Amino acid sequence: MRKLLFIGLMILANQTWAQFAKVQQTVAGINQDSLITCVKQLTGLLPIEGQTVLNSRVSGTLGNTLTANFIKRKLTEWGVAFDTVNFGTTGTNIIAKIPGRRTDKVILIGAHYDAVGSSTNFTFFYPGADDNASGTAAVLEAVRVCAQQQFPVSLEFAFWDEEEQGLLGSKASVLEYMHKLAAYINLDMIAWSPNNDSVAEIHTTTSGYSVELANKVVKIASLYAIPLNPVIMNPGDPNTDHGAFWQYNLTAVGINEIYNGPKMNPHWHRLTDSLSTFNLKYFYDMSQFATTTFLHLAMDTSTLIGVNDLQVNNNMLAVYPNPFTTTIQLDVNSHFKVTSAKLVNMLGEEIPTLLNAAHQLILTTPAAAGIYFIDVTLQQGNSTSTLRKKVVLRN
Repeated sequence: MRKLLFIGLMILANQTWAQFAKVQQTVAGINQDSLITCVKQLTGLLPIEGQTVLNSRVSGTLGNTLTANFIKRKLTEWGVAFDTVNFGTTGTNIIAKIPGRRTDKVILIGAHYDAVGSSTNFTFFYPGADDNASGTAAVLEAVRVCAQQQFPVSLEFAFWDEEEQGLLGSKASVLEYMHKLAAYINLDMIAWSPNNDSVAEIHTTTSGYSVELANKVVKIASLYAIPLNPVIMNPGDPNTDHGAFWQYNLTAVGINEIYNGPKMNPHWHRLTDSLSTFNLKYFYDMSQFATTTFLHLAMDTSTLIGVNDLQVNNNMLAVYPNPFTTTIQLDVNSHFKVTSAKLVNMLGEEIPTLLNAAHQLILTTPAAAGIYFIDVTLQQGNSTSTLRKKVVLRN
């Protein structure tokens, strides 16, 4: 009995180490230069495409529309699917999605991309660097390092619009998460730390499992040796997008710099909110902290906030990346054996592929971009079953 218990503990330890290693490996891909370049593009210091330079991110302006298009181009470049949610007369949310092995539960991270301030004729431009190009850049960087990977649960990345008008973007989409949200992490202003005190405020309240989530965020900072000083704020400030989730008793926290009081960023909602005021190391550390927390929650399936039903790995089959180009991985429950797999088009015609020993289905001849299906036959004992997964081929 002791031997079996020891073996069981060793297996659990190995699984836990593998989970932590994947989080660390993914987060290591976050690049400070990439973060800074993105902030420069969002604040008009660099063009977003060709010669196009943003001169505003205020709701209803051309610059706001161009910002949304910039985010969509980035997601498309990385092969990440997204939904566009239009609301009101001018609002546009963008929700990037990386399906997990389990699609009924979602870990969500988000930031608002709109900003305040500009004169009528744009004589004066409010860069909105800390508020909230910093959060937007961090969420975009999280998408980039997570693209083409799969995790136990689905990951979603929200780019909210019209936060500055009263959380209108997050309020327009929050009902979509009523029955699938495990946890939401909000990033709004993460680059101001003038005294190098490295304080990371964790805003929480009694909504859902938000207090438990905040406590877990602090433990994650310690577990991964994040060089920040997390401080729980309870009750937290509801005047940013996590507040929309709290209104519906959902589990959410905000990770941000010192939000109120004498140490708050004095450049907030002013012409001087520019990249030149950033504490660049703090910005980088906060970006890593947020993504580490986000991925740890997705990987540590035994303690997902608010999830207490079926185990994540009960699904028989997952396929990724999706969209794919030439190779797609079949992730099969260990209780089943793959006996065959084929790729078919919308007409049911089989596309030539090769299935290797690593459960990778590889295109052997070029095929047109579009929607296809993978039919996989699984065997367990003497019984077999065929599952179909929809996939998208990108050229």
